[in-house]
Amino acid sequence: MKTERTRITFIVIVLVFFLISCLSPYLPAQQTRSPGKGNLIGKIYAEDGTTVVVGALAKIKNVATAKAYEGKTNKLGTFKIEGIEEGLYSVGIVTDEGEFNVESMIGIKANKTVLVTLVLKPYLEEEEGEAEVRSETVKRDKAPSKILKFFTSPAGIAIIVASTGLVSYGIIKLLEKEKEASPFKR
Repeated sequence: MKTERTRITFIVIVLVFFLISCLSPYLPAQQTRSPGKGNLIGKIYAEDGTTVVVGALAKIKNVATAKAYEGKTNKLGTFKIEGIEEGLYSVGIVTDEGEFNVESMIGIKANKTVLVTLVLKPYLEEEEGEAEVRSETVKRDKAPSKILKFFTSPAGIAIIVASTGLVSYGIIKLLEKEKEASPFKR
């Protein structure tokens, strides 16, 4: 009976170890590799949303380190900025019509390419009679599903490990063959 319990405990430990080793590429300790660089590809449209803006200068600035990158649009209104450090960036556009600030931030991840479409839309704000300009951005990032993101996060990994431990404990308790104290059994 004791050897059977030892064998079951060994099997459960091996299963837990196997699960953790399968998840090891997603553990934070494994992600301390040297950071790679990301890319940004974008297209800039005029206020009408269909006319491309040629010769516009797209500038991005890391909000943490203040490191800046820039790229100029070609005849198709497309710009490309390569070799960007991972981080959160503010975006500005300089055209012949003036300077435009994008209200949204863009997140750049290592070894990923972020695709954006920018439409330059001026608007008037009635504070002290000054006119301000903004642009809207639509971000399309080829990212994994939200469920996969959750289960690869530290909280998701903790839930998986805790669930595995609970299931293992339940299996051990179910397989234990303790004698029941019952007045009907002899």
